[in-house]
Order: sequence, then C-alpha cells, then structure tokens
Amino acid sequence: MEENTTPIEPKLKCIYGNVIKIQNLRTMVTRSYLLVPPTKERFDQKHISNYTEIGQAVWAKEENDVVEIEISGKGKDKYKIISVESG
Repeated sequence: MEENTTPIEPKLKCIYGNVIKIQNLRTMVTRSYLLVPPTKERFDQKHISNYTEIGQAVWAKEENDVVEIEISGKGKDKYKIISVESG
C-alpha cells in the first residue's frame, strides 16, 4: 500500500500583506481587502489595518472562519472569510 506523501500546506491567516475576501452572511455581499500596517491604511483602496473594525475581527483568523463585525452606525453582522491569499 502506497502512502500519500504530499505535504499539507498550512492555511494562510489574516495578517499583514494578505488579501482577504469576506461575505456578509445577512446580505450575501462579498468584499475584498488588503491587510496593511496602520501607517499604510488607504480606505479608498480597500487597504485596512488590524485597527479597523473589520481588521480587528478577522485578525489571525483563517479561511471559512465566521466572525461578528460591528460597523460604526450600521450594527453587527456575521461575516464568513471566503478566502485568504498572499498579497
């Protein structure tokens, strides 16, 4: 019997330099963001840091994790991390 020796790749985490795609589980709207250090934030380009509401909720999470995010003035919603890719 032959053993499968294919190495298992570790899942990428939501950390600086990675592009995340999240989906609002209530509205089903999907958005992508690049996680960057606070000094590189550019909301107009969807570059967010772990100091934003979204960044705090997804920080160090992995693909398929579900998080609750409170957006200022809009209340809380649950989001699923659809993908995490190397930026």
